[in-house]
Amino acid sequence: MLPTAKEFRHLRKKAGLTQKELAERAGLSQSLIARIEKGDIDTKLGTARRILDVIRESEGSKESRSLEIKDYMVSPVIYCKAFDPIKRVVALMEENAISQMPVMEGGKPVGSITDTHLVRILAKKGARSSRRKISSVMSKPLPELDISAPMDRAVHLLTKSPAVLIRNGPHIAGILTKADVLQLMI
Repeated sequence: MLPTAKEFRHLRKKAGLTQKELAERAGLSQSLIARIEKGDIDTKLGTARRILDVIRESEGSKESRSLEIKDYMVSPVIYCKAFDPIKRVVALMEENAISQMPVMEGGKPVGSITDTHLVRILAKKGARSSRRKISSVMSKPLPELDISAPMDRAVHLLTKSPAVLIRNGPHIAGILTKADVLQLMI
């Protein structure tokens, strides 16, 4: 979860920055920083990252070092298979407290599914649809990145996708979600 307006202000002041200094260093306008701190607008993930990066650098925090995907990805990846019934996939998501997962066959991603998509399907089609195979309702596969890619690239992909699969050579080594990235930003 992103910091609240009050938390953004607290973090900025704790780092000893004025709104103007923060805005200049983050490449944003001072009025945008003021609106974020007032709670007038919803902060986008990329904007929050820029603000929090500047705050960390100002504090001299060890977290301002170059972030590596391998340090924040979750491994092993929890996944389902294309022919798993929706009911099993829902149970797997609940059991592991996750909101999305890749659909894999033969070690390769063939699709993805989110809890939001499943709720829509079950609300529209009813409980009987829980016996349907996930392959009949899955979305396109999650984007993939090499484990050595810069964290900024992962953050960019996460503005368009709920998660990114991380590859180490030909194998899926982990998964990075929006929630994982938000945790490292705070």
